[in-house]
Amino acid sequence: MTRFRNLQSGVDRVKTRDTRRQKKQRRPRVERLERRHLLAANLFHNELLPEDVNEDGQVSPLDALTVITRLGRQHGDNASTSKDPRPREPGRMTDVNNDGRDSPIDALLVINRLSRDRHAHPPTDPNNDEDNGNPDSVTDPPEVLRSDAVIAWNDWFGEILSDSDAGYQTPGDASRAMAMLNLAIYDAVSLASDGADADTFYDYEFELGGIETLSAGTTASFAAHTVLSDLYPEMQSRLDGLLSKATEHRSGEIVDISETIGVEIGNHILQARANDGTDVIGDYTYGNAPGDFQPDPLNPDVPAWGPTWGQSQTFVISSSDDYRPDSPPELSSDVYAEHYNEVLELGSADSSVRTADQTEAGIFWAYDRAGMGTPMALYNDILQTVAIEQGNSLQENAALFAQASVAMADAGITAWDTKFSEEFWRPVTAIHDGDSDGNSLTDGDPEWIALGAPDGGVDKIGFTPQFPTYISGHATFGGALFGTLQEFYGTDEIAIDVISEELTILLDNPELQEAYGIDLDDATRSFSSFSEAMEENGRSRVYLGIHFAFDDLVGQAVGQSIAASVASEFVVASNSPQRPDEVRRLGNGQNQDQDHHLLAPGPQNAPSVRPQNHEHLETVDSVFTDNLF
Repeated sequence: MTRFRNLQSGVDRVKTRDTRRQKKQRRPRVERLERRHLLAANLFHNELLPEDVNEDGQVSPLDALTVITRLGRQHGDNASTSKDPRPREPGRMTDVNNDGRDSPIDALLVINRLSRDRHAHPPTDPNNDEDNGNPDSVTDPPEVLRSDAVIAWNDWFGEILSDSDAGYQTPGDASRAMAMLNLAIYDAVSLASDGADADTFYDYEFELGGIETLSAGTTASFAAHTVLSDLYPEMQSRLDGLLSKATEHRSGEIVDISETIGVEIGNHILQARANDGTDVIGDYTYGNAPGDFQPDPLNPDVPAWGPTWGQSQTFVISSSDDYRPDSPPELSSDVYAEHYNEVLELGSADSSVRTADQTEAGIFWAYDRAGMGTPMALYNDILQTVAIEQGNSLQENAALFAQASVAMADAGITAWDTKFSEEFWRPVTAIHDGDSDGNSLTDGDPEWIALGAPDGGVDKIGFTPQFPTYISGHATFGGALFGTLQEFYGTDEIAIDVISEELTILLDNPELQEAYGIDLDDATRSFSSFSEAMEENGRSRVYLGIHFAFDDLVGQAVGQSIAASVASEFVVASNSPQRPDEVRRLGNGQNQDQDHHLLAPGPQNAPSVRPQNHEHLETVDSVFTDNLF
């Protein structure tokens, strides 16, 4: 077994036998052939620093705004490509991803770069010694984010997840916090948009009859700030700075009214979830019989996480019991042997059958290492990407993010209820003890090492997250996320390009890429539909050797079923203004304060209430029985 050295930690890691460097085969799109001839000499792409759109030598909010302005011109001329009758001015390199056109993804790339730079180099006040080196310092948010409170606070929430200490680095805590944040935003936007007729998630006692004007975005900002300040008190100075930036453009009266209602909403939600059982830390005793969940033999000191999380209070579904699937296949079955032998070969660190593209997919979706913010950080980014590309209004975003995050939170509770009810062993334990499982079709290998979650820690070689395997949390979260997107947009056929911080890290390390047997051109993977992304997200855990295929397939089905149930709880505010954060005069529908940018041009004919409860969603039991066995 060949080994290689982790260039960052100095720890020996396992190298795949097949070291041929293969290019990832991109899924073709309609416009690809037209683009290819542009890539050699793209006059509208900055080769040296792609995100520096205006070529002033730095990446700033002005670059994002330049892209948005360019998109606005195209939209106004009904143009579908970068060819429009207005000549480009010098220093307008708006094709950031070098694909031959201007699109919302170009703005998003600039925003992501600003976010990374803000995290890596927080600003300091040279005249204030207390600020020097303070990670809570705040920079101005990009103008494109200021205009939509949903995108802004979720973007900052992703940063908080990656910056917070290890105590918040669990998928359960992250999904709960994201749901509470977006419920606060949803209720605030609904009340500010529709007044007393608002369709809110929680019921509130205050009266809106005497309030003439209310800002949806400002109210949402106060509600978001209240929730996050309670959940992440160590981030207080940063959150205060973000609130200040989000509200500085509003007049005193509007801010005062919005603060009163926003803070009340935030506190109401905190109170509603104060005794939801998520703070219970239960002891866990491992089993030692074949099939029992046991400590990771390669990292035995990592404690089990979440034995009581599955008993937490759900947000929408009545009980996780209603969605808990049948037990995994018997150890003695042919089905178990089939999936055992698949992960034995495909998920091994020295696999000779896993392709470079499969290895890349495994790493792309991982988000298990400390500082990545858990997979919720990636799912949050995906929601932002889709929302921007689809040109959602503020009200649509409030409904979408609340719906998706609540579905994921309930999906996480159901997944952990299943995990610690079934207590089924992980592949690494199963393969090490394969000769004792009573199945003649499985051969044990006590030396087997999974490819593992990337760099789970300095000494964690082939790291496996420490909770039972069945069902896959990753797949269940993904089923809830992409199932929500299918429900919300009423279609599966929306193509997306997703950027992974996992691959961004590898881009700067060619030697580590070679050790993994991959050759990266970028940190993006393209999907032609939501279901394609959902399937790869779940399947990626098999490529890493940390889940069986039945963990993945059943998890996806559970997540989608929960997404369908949650969807009916959320609607887009019916009196939506045409701009993301206009002040609405409650009761007469008159819009004021017409001083905001559109977030991004996009379709203006999207339905205000999305189709719900599709008939095509199968039950968990039928998916499990028909598709697996």
